[in-house]
Amino acid sequence: MAKPRICVVITAPDSKRAAKAVQKVLPHEPDLIEIRLDYMEDIGEMTRIREATDLPLIATNRIREQGGLWVGPETSRIEALMSACEEGFEYVDVELTTGSIERIGDEVRALGAKLVVSHHDFGATPRIVELDGIMRRELDAGADICKIVGTARDQGDGLTYLKFILENPDVNLVSFGMGEAGVMSRIFSPLFGGAYTYASAGAGEESAPGQLAISELRSIYRILGVR
Repeated sequence: MAKPRICVVITAPDSKRAAKAVQKVLPHEPDLIEIRLDYMEDIGEMTRIREATDLPLIATNRIREQGGLWVGPETSRIEALMSACEEGFEYVDVELTTGSIERIGDEVRALGAKLVVSHHDFGATPRIVELDGIMRRELDAGADICKIVGTARDQGDGLTYLKFILENPDVNLVSFGMGEAGVMSRIFSPLFGGAYTYASAGAGEESAPGQLAISELRSIYRILGVR
């Protein structure tokens, strides 16, 4: 069984508090850290975030249509992501619907970072054939990591994501179900070969339905004997 990797999501309102949040979560031994720029009222200097850890950082500036808070101009949204690359962030997460995504991917890689292409379905769990189609579109867009997340209405939906991961062992894939019924898929997706799963920095800091705190997720993995 694969060793699970955890990406902690930081939803601080500015870069100074984001850096402090990063330092606070380090004792829980995350494998990656996602910085949600769309939660920031003032992005400010991202240098302090980079200096807070040597762990890989993912910059995400999520649009409202995909569950984020960003409401500004698209050019400003992308510029903020590029600034993160220039500060040494290892990954940038952009939505599959983003315009000129191939060009953005080229620019990201030119700055030494990698591209996470993401898709979120807040209404349902797509069928396997639909998940596969989304993944192919993400790969065609230049994804280094494909992220495909839906909404689980029951445990069967959660199992769909695990089956999907098992069927694509050669793809760097993040896939699970959101919501209460999707919690088990969040826990087990990296054990089935998913690139990583997400956790919040603490209770009450969730960025998506069903997201567990890293302390809780680490405890579960210890009980399972996989961490």
